[in-house]
Amino acid sequence: MPAHRSVERFESGNHVTGELDTPRFAKQAALVVAVMAALLAVATFLSNEAVKEVITGETGRADTSSKLESNQLKIDVAAGNATMLKVLAEGPREEAEAASAAAAHERRIEQELAPADHRLVEEMHHDEEHVDHYNDKHLLYELAEVGLEVGIVLATVSIIAHRRWLLAGGLGVGAVGTVLLLAGLVTV
Repeated sequence: MPAHRSVERFESGNHVTGELDTPRFAKQAALVVAVMAALLAVATFLSNEAVKEVITGETGRADTSSKLESNQLKIDVAAGNATMLKVLAEGPREEAEAASAAAAHERRIEQELAPADHRLVEEMHHDEEHVDHYNDKHLLYELAEVGLEVGIVLATVSIIAHRRWLLAGGLGVGAVGTVLLLAGLVTV
């Protein structure tokens, strides 16, 4: 039997048993793996960036919390000073001076410290929302990474096993990972 007939017979036998045209199939699967690997790199980068945002947000929130506690302490001290001035004053002249000084402390609380307190509380809520937002993005990116990694594994195994259904499964799982990646990107 001539060699070319032997090769033809081998190829037709492989098509009947479900084996695929290896060079063409391997190229397709390799391309799928390469695309998913590129998407995986993007998802990993974005996941790391989201973690950085979470850490920065938590640091900012801790700093704001410290400023808030300091401001509340200032309010308590100013209020205590005002009360002490009112109580310790002896005689009408000192009472008038004490009342004036106490009023100055109370104005400071009203005009400076209380508004700063409200601003700091709002800043903390904003920091909390920022951290929650990037935690959500991080989760989406992490899930995208898992989907893309599983897709890469299935597509790679399809090359070894010569099974198109493994490549299709890898594409499907990779598509889910890609959708999660896009969801993380569009989450505002």
